[in-house]
Amino acid sequence: MAVSLLKNIVLVLIVLILIGIIRLIVKREFEHLTRALVILILLGAAFYYLETTGTETLTFAGIRDQIQEKFFPEKPPDYVYYKEESNTGGRSFLRYYFESPGPKLSLNYDPKTQYFNIKDVKSVNRILQYLDLPKVKTAVPELASITGSRNDLNLYRWDDYPLGQLTIIRDICQDREKLESYQCIVNIIISRQ
Repeated sequence: MAVSLLKNIVLVLIVLILIGIIRLIVKREFEHLTRALVILILLGAAFYYLETTGTETLTFAGIRDQIQEKFFPEKPPDYVYYKEESNTGGRSFLRYYFESPGPKLSLNYDPKTQYFNIKDVKSVNRILQYLDLPKVKTAVPELASITGSRNDLNLYRWDDYPLGQLTIIRDICQDREKLESYQCIVNIIISRQ
């Protein structure tokens, strides 16, 4: 739903509640006044949220994510990684290697193509932010589903990344403390010409 339309609806409801509160005070019906004030406060908070949000459209998932980030932030990750810079064949490479267990990667299995595609860029962006790198804008499918090459299994590539070509290599990590296995990032490679 468009934010501007929703703001107008909330503003109209606030005006109607204010008129109702004035009517309650004039008629001295104070037993309903607290309920009207609570509704006014909730609508005011909703209007404030809509005013401060930076998006043009709202979805329930987006609202849920913003509330979760503000009130229930995830604890910052603490990964052991190594950074390596190299030049090969006129291209420069920046590589990050993660020790196991590496950062979790949010994937969806596509039964039609039988590949794992990145479901949500939040899992990637959280790690890029941890490394002080620019975020990606879109999710990408497994590279092998595009190239058809078995050599591109477990690879995800962004050609439009601001620092060059971004490639993420995934694997299965085992967290021995939590006794779980999951898809994780083992390498991040940025190549530039």
